[in-house]
Amino acid sequence: MKTVHYTRILLWTPIILIGYFIAAQVGFNIAFLNSQVSPVWPPEGVGLSSLLLLGPVALPGIYLGATFANFYNNPHFQTAFIIGIGNTLSSYVNYSIIKRVTEKTDPLYSTKDLIYFLSIGTFPGSFISAVLGVTSLWYWDFLSSELYFNVFFTWFSGEMLGFLIVAPLLYVWFYPKSKLNLELSKQLELFLWIIIVYISGSIAFSDEWPLLFLPIPFVIVTSIRFRQFGATLSTVVLSYTAVTLTIEGKGVFARRDASGLSINDSLIFLDAFLFCISGIAYFLVTATRERERAQETSLKSLQVLNELKEKANEELEQKVLERTAVIEEQRIEIEKQLDMAKRIQESLFPQKEIVPNGVEILFKNIPMMKVGGDLYDIIWKQDKQELGVFICDVSGHGIPAALLSALVKTSLEKWKEDPKDLKESLESIRTQIIPNLREHFVTASLVHLQTETGVLTFARAGHFPLFIIRNSGAIFSLKPMGRIITPIFDILAEEEKFQLEKGDLIVMLTDGLTEARDPSSLQMFGEDNLLQLVCDLRSQPLITIRDEVFQFVIHLSGGIRAIQDDLTLGLIRYTGV
Repeated sequence: MKTVHYTRILLWTPIILIGYFIAAQVGFNIAFLNSQVSPVWPPEGVGLSSLLLLGPVALPGIYLGATFANFYNNPHFQTAFIIGIGNTLSSYVNYSIIKRVTEKTDPLYSTKDLIYFLSIGTFPGSFISAVLGVTSLWYWDFLSSELYFNVFFTWFSGEMLGFLIVAPLLYVWFYPKSKLNLELSKQLELFLWIIIVYISGSIAFSDEWPLLFLPIPFVIVTSIRFRQFGATLSTVVLSYTAVTLTIEGKGVFARRDASGLSINDSLIFLDAFLFCISGIAYFLVTATRERERAQETSLKSLQVLNELKEKANEELEQKVLERTAVIEEQRIEIEKQLDMAKRIQESLFPQKEIVPNGVEILFKNIPMMKVGGDLYDIIWKQDKQELGVFICDVSGHGIPAALLSALVKTSLEKWKEDPKDLKESLESIRTQIIPNLREHFVTASLVHLQTETGVLTFARAGHFPLFIIRNSGAIFSLKPMGRIITPIFDILAEEEKFQLEKGDLIVMLTDGLTEARDPSSLQMFGEDNLLQLVCDLRSQPLITIRDEVFQFVIHLSGGIRAIQDDLTLGLIRYTGV
C-alpha cells in the first residue's frame, strides 16, 4: 500500500506543480500593488481542486508549485518559502473543512454542500495565506507598512476568488466520473453561450454601456443548459472579464478617490457582484442536480415495481400471505424492541419522588412515538438546600432522538457534581455530545434554586425562556443569551438571576406543547395561549395544572395518536422554607 501511495505522489507532483505554475502566471499577469499580489489567484483553485480530487497526495505538488512560482516571479527564497507554506496551508485548511462538514468532495453536489462551501469553505484558508504572504513581504522590505492592509485585503480577496471561481471549474471538468458527453452540436452551443457571456460581460463592464445586468441571464441559461459544466465555465469567463476591466479602471465597480483608481474599494463591490453571480449559477446547478437525483430514484423505484408486477404469477396470493406473516412478525418484534427502548428511556428520568424543602415540583413527558428526544432531570442537595433542574429537546423523533437523549443523560455528571455552575455545565454537555450530533441539534435549560433564600439562577442553550407566574397573575420570562448546541458554534451562555416570592410558579416546557396544531385549521396552540392557561390555573394543585394542559393539547391535536412532537411540561412552585 505504501508503494502505491508513493507512486501516486511521484506521478501527480510534477503534474500539479506545472498546473500550479501556469495558473500562477495568469495571476501575476493581473497583479498590482506588488508583483506578487493579484486580485484573483487562480492557483488556489488548482490547489483546492487537486486535494478534492486526489486527497493529501496532492500536497507536495501544491507546495512545490507555490514556492517555485513565487520564487520565479520574485527571486527571494525566504518569501517564496513562506508564501509557499501559506498557499499550501490555505488549500489544505479549506479542503479539511469541506471534507469534514459535507463528508463529500464535490462542492456542487447539493445545496447544503454548496452553502458550506460558500460560507466556511473559502474564508479560513484565504485568511491564513494572506497573513503569511503579506507579512513575509513586509518583513523583508518588499512592502511598506502604509500599504500592508491594502495589500492584505487584495491578497485575501484574490485567494477567495481563486477558491470560489477556479476550484469548482477544475473539479467539475477533471472529475473522472463527471464527463461532459455532448454531441458536436451541443459542444458548439456551449461554446456559443460562453462567447455570449464574454461579450455581454465586456459590455457590462465598459464605460460606454454600463449594462451591469446584461450577463446575468446568459450565465443562468448556460448553467441550466449544461449544469455544473456551464455554470463553472461561464462564471470563470465572466469573472476574468470583470476583474481585468475593473483593474483597468472601467465599469461601474471602478471606484476612484483623490489619488485615482481605488483598487480596494473597487474589489469590495466587484467581489460582492461575482459572489452573487456565481452563487446564483451554483445554486441553480445544485437544485437541478438534486431534482434529477430524486427523479432518477423515483424512476428506479418505478422500474423495480414494474419488474415485480411482471414476475407475478398464480402463486402471488400465497407469497403475499407469507410476506404479510413475516411483516407481522417483524412488526411484533419491532414493537417489543420499542417497548424495551421505552423502558430504557423511562429509566433516564428521575425514578423516585424528589421532595425538596420549600418547593413543589412535578414533571411529565409524553413522547410522540414510544420513545422520543425530550429529557429532564432533577437533583436535590439536602445539605446545601440546592435544587437543580435540567430539561432538553433533541431535534427529530423516535429512536435516533432517544439515543441522543441517552447520550445527553451521560453528559450530566459535571452538572450533578456542581449544579451552581450552569454555563460550564452547558459547555461540558456540548463537548461530550457534539461528536455524535451530525445533522441534529439540542436545546437545553438549567435552573439552580437556593430554596432557603429563593434566589433562582437560569441559563439556557437555545431553549425556551423560563416563565415565572406570580400569585397576582403577573408573568415574568428570563431570556439569557445562549445558542443551541451544535458542532459548529459555541453556546456562549449567560446566566440570569431572579428573586422568587412565596407562591411563584415556574414553568418549563418543550416546543411540542406550543406547536401543537388543530388538524382542521392548522392553528398552533402557541406560547401565549399555554401561559394564559397555566396562569388561569395557577392556584390549583400542580397535578391539576399538568393534567389540564396535557388534556387540552392532546384534544387540540386530535387525540394522543395525532400529536406531532414529544410533549414535556415541568411545574415548580416555590412555597418558601
